[in-house]
Amino acid sequence: MNEVGKNLKRIRLLKNLSLSDAGKLLNMSAPAVAKYENGQINPNSQKLIEFADAYNVNVIEFLKSYNVPQMKFTSFRKRKRLKGQNLELLKEIIQNEVAKYLEVIEINSFNKNNIKLKKYKCNSLEEAEESALKFRNDINFSILQPISDLINTLENLGILIIQIDNLDNRFNDFDGLSEFVNDVPIIVLLNGITDGARQRFTIAHELGHLLLNITNENLDEEKLCNRFASSFLMPKEAVINEFGFSRNNISFYELTAFKSEYKVSIAATLYRLRDLNIISEYTYKNLSIKINKFFGKKSEPIYIKPEESYQFKKIVHKLETDSIISINKACEYLGITVNEYNNENNNYGY
Repeated sequence: MNEVGKNLKRIRLLKNLSLSDAGKLLNMSAPAVAKYENGQINPNSQKLIEFADAYNVNVIEFLKSYNVPQMKFTSFRKRKRLKGQNLELLKEIIQNEVAKYLEVIEINSFNKNNIKLKKYKCNSLEEAEESALKFRNDINFSILQPISDLINTLENLGILIIQIDNLDNRFNDFDGLSEFVNDVPIIVLLNGITDGARQRFTIAHELGHLLLNITNENLDEEKLCNRFASSFLMPKEAVINEFGFSRNNISFYELTAFKSEYKVSIAATLYRLRDLNIISEYTYKNLSIKINKFFGKKSEPIYIKPEESYQFKKIVHKLETDSIISINKACEYLGITVNEYNNENNNYGY
């Protein structure tokens, strides 16, 4: 499949069209559309214009070309409902976004040697706990210090954070992805997540996939990464400092205050308190029932604003400002028009 064919297929999937639907718009058979997408037929300029008109996009969308890297998708977390065309489209979008980011940082003279990550041996929940503390120590983060801006912290270590738009809620069942691509650590998550506490735990979980060296294949990697995330966001000493060594009950105010400070959900906090044996299984269940009764299972008090990555956009603006890339190339990277790009600068008084 050539690049034009890949783009034809990607845009068709973005428009949520089947081969048959596309064929009707283009006055050709579904197999004919598939041949264009598979590279068996190379479209001439007139045919590209016909595709562009049918899909309501600019012809340039079919001519974009990035050096798409090979990805393993071994830490691709999704629920069973995400399958078929939506799954295929999501993976292609992720590969394209990764390719763009790698291309941009290469232009910006990104040095892989500056990445401050190492692997931590982990073959038990206890070692997952210890690995999170070792990592905090290695990046000079106090175990009593909440991480106020998780995305910025990880990006400063050389981890690329990519946020994928949730097209018409088609990717709701995607939880996250982490992988080393061309030796660069990457975390992918959905953009527009309304629950910032959930978003941060997802990022910390994916960080676990990047850092934990799990050699025992019989272990549940997801549970180990969950323990890593809990320990990283809520270190044991910090939790004991906040709640004490042993409690028979926890006040509602304590839980909401801790959520505000550490930006974690109350549900995750209660789970952590139980894991550390600060509260018993009975107290954990009792408190969980009370919280769910008042607020429901999917709703909690205290809103935590989701974090946003600005690094990719900042690099693109920098490259364009320094005349390293053209404004049209910058717009291609960002997926916006020239007017939208100029407005981003004008909004800040330029």
